[in-house]
Amino acid sequence: MAMTISQLQNADRRANPRARLQFRVAIVYPQRAGDSYRPIYHGTTHDLCMSGLSMVVEDNAFHEGIVTVLLALPPVHGWAAQKIVTATADMTYSIHSSKLNAYKMGMTFVEFKADGKELLQAALQQAAKQGDDRSAQYLGTRSGAGHTSDSQPLGWW
Repeated sequence: MAMTISQLQNADRRANPRARLQFRVAIVYPQRAGDSYRPIYHGTTHDLCMSGLSMVVEDNAFHEGIVTVLLALPPVHGWAAQKIVTATADMTYSIHSSKLNAYKMGMTFVEFKADGKELLQAALQQAAKQGDDRSAQYLGTRSGAGHTSDSQPLGWW
């Protein structure tokens, strides 16, 4: 049976359920020949799942190919150390969002470093259990900007 247009528009084609979480994220690009540095872009996740993420950045930072993703997970407890998940990812899209007044970029995880996959799984499970907006609170208190909606300007660290 064929899907109707409305069913197709509302279908989520991801293999894993996504969570609407705002975690700080940095994208590190491969070093280019002749450069002594690796370009880095900072932003926040728009949504996140075990297979990938979408992030919001101020500039169009699309790179065709594999990049390194550094994802800052909020501490589970106030006294706990912050965890950084390092993974490689393949960029899949970049669009300008007038609603966000920024670019939204999508990535598919290729490989997690060390225990990154387990840390991300635990963070997603914790967020699902809590059912509140702890990630946005964390982002706001750490950046000093108090970002609680998509339409606010981006902050970092």
